[in-house]
Amino acid sequence: MKKGFLMMMCLCMATSVLAQKSVESIRKEYQAVHEWIAQMTPNEEGVSAMTPEYYDLHVVQNLPATGPHKENIRMFFGEEESEEDVIYPPHYLRFATAKYNFAARQFYEEYLYDDKGQVMFIYAITPDVDDDMVPYELRMWFDGKRLLRFMVKKAENPDKLDYENLQKGPYKEVYSGTTIPEQYRREANRCQERAGRFLTVFKSIDDNTYL
Repeated sequence: MKKGFLMMMCLCMATSVLAQKSVESIRKEYQAVHEWIAQMTPNEEGVSAMTPEYYDLHVVQNLPATGPHKENIRMFFGEEESEEDVIYPPHYLRFATAKYNFAARQFYEEYLYDDKGQVMFIYAITPDVDDDMVPYELRMWFDGKRLLRFMVKKAENPDKLDYENLQKGPYKEVYSGTTIPEQYRREANRCQERAGRFLTVFKSIDDNTYL
């Protein structure tokens, strides 16, 4: 009896270890998602390897104090597994990107989710870390609610950045660790809150599309 119990405990522990995410496994998933999206992207002749499937949300506003505001959000999704034979299975949010501005301040964000609706990785470019408005790259890896790693890079030549494509950089690493230093906490918390909001936006759209 005791031996059987120990074997069951060992099996549960092994299953738990296998289910855990790592920075490396999340990087592989992130790369796979980008390759998947690339197959949906039309080439110069307007042809793509896969039929594109995503939601696009474009927001245009005139905000008090900061003026014209544009936000472009794109959400890629997967199909939930279902035991029932349905023509249109429900979806789950797999990956989201957002590009937006407040006055001259430019932002870019990416969110990678698992099929349980938990964010695994956040990539954000934000000028709101310091008062000098220099863009910073923030990267966060998660296993469920547990932070695996937090990395920060700072723009080396902010005057030469391509603000239409902020990801090009270049950026220089200034911090990497398993905790979030106080100076980055506000922006890190904001991005985590945004990750939850995108799930809400996605569900609202997905529940109300015409099928």
